[in-house]
Amino acid sequence: MSLAIEELRRQLRDRFPAAHASLRPAGVPEVSPEPWIFKNYPAGGLSEIVTPEGRSPLGLLVAGWLGEPGERMNFPDLVLVDGSDSLDPDSLGENACSRLLWVRCAAAMELVKAGELLIRDGNLPTILLDAAGLPVRALRQIPAAAWWRLKQAAEQSGCRVICLSPQPILPCAALRLSLSADFSLDDLYLSRAEVLPRVKAKTERLRLAN
Repeated sequence: MSLAIEELRRQLRDRFPAAHASLRPAGVPEVSPEPWIFKNYPAGGLSEIVTPEGRSPLGLLVAGWLGEPGERMNFPDLVLVDGSDSLDPDSLGENACSRLLWVRCAAAMELVKAGELLIRDGNLPTILLDAAGLPVRALRQIPAAAWWRLKQAAEQSGCRVICLSPQPILPCAALRLSLSADFSLDDLYLSRAEVLPRVKAKTERLRLAN
């Protein structure tokens, strides 16, 4: 085993001991239309959220998942691998950021490699790969074998992996949602609670890849 992988696992165990206590069992849950609810996505598998062209809902989705808890958490509820370093943490608030482990990348293959290391840790229940801000051409150059390795790693660890992408790119997704939203400048004055329900999700029924 690579020393780098073992060292990463050790650091994760030391920093986030509560997150390593247990994992949710694998299984494919019933999908509801709200794309920000974790139970929508199968544990031990890869899910894909196809975003509106030219617009990434990353901030909205992360805020919807993390919320604004009343007390600070000592381990992340969500691990975000940010492929284009596009998250604005100031928009989330201090409490929400305390529940987020943010891995910043600047290239498509960096996203995949960082995601594989974290998935293989085996103790992080939910990982979000944000590829929505990356060029489609760069994403198309990722070998299919790399995605299949992520799928196999997720199956072994029971990890829930969700990929945001500008177009369908995962050849082995167990679930794919296409998001749509029609916002105007007036919506900038609305709260997240008012905006999130207006993000619509269409589920594509896929044959589970083996």
